[in-house]
Amino acid sequence: MQDRIDKLFSQVDDPRVAGRCLHRLKDIVFIAFCTLVSNGEDLEDMVEFGEQRKEWLSEILELPNGIPSHDTFNRVFQIVAPEQLSISLEADAEVLLESVRGKLISLDGKKMRGVSPTSRGNKGLYILSAWVSENRLCIGQKKVKDKRNEITALPELIDMLNLAGSTVSIDAMGCQTSIAEKIIAAQANYLLAVKENQGDLYDQVSDDFT
Repeated sequence: MQDRIDKLFSQVDDPRVAGRCLHRLKDIVFIAFCTLVSNGEDLEDMVEFGEQRKEWLSEILELPNGIPSHDTFNRVFQIVAPEQLSISLEADAEVLLESVRGKLISLDGKKMRGVSPTSRGNKGLYILSAWVSENRLCIGQKKVKDKRNEITALPELIDMLNLAGSTVSIDAMGCQTSIAEKIIAAQANYLLAVKENQGDLYDQVSDDFT
């Protein structure tokens, strides 16, 4: 099992200083992954999952210094390359999910709890995720600076995924012609929210539904 875990995250480079780390990167990432699969949401959930499943985790991970702390999870996910993590998650998702055809994929960004600013210039950790609702599975993620940067990350995330045959839903921030065209080019359908500040489009959609 440990060999399979090492292989799964083999493409994720460890950006930390060698010889000064108390925890293996693969242990940290695996615990975080299991937490999210178990419907956990934040850094505190990762620590809680690790403590509750410590006996099982000890059988398949090295855990040289026990379960990592909240601060350790925070520091690692602030500096690890999100693109490399996405590659690993996509590879794992392909095993669990053969096809997204006919399924709803929600592209949504949120600030992770437990990473609130504690110093000047730190705006926290925002993650844009592609979530397959039916399977409760994340198939891709992009790290963004803040909520406003989601619009630039959306096309990049769409390009990363095989969306053919699925329906992609995005909130009003993603209601852009270029986004809709990119989803169509990916051979998928789209479901976009429209707000009143989008003027003529909002009136046209309201009239059509009426």
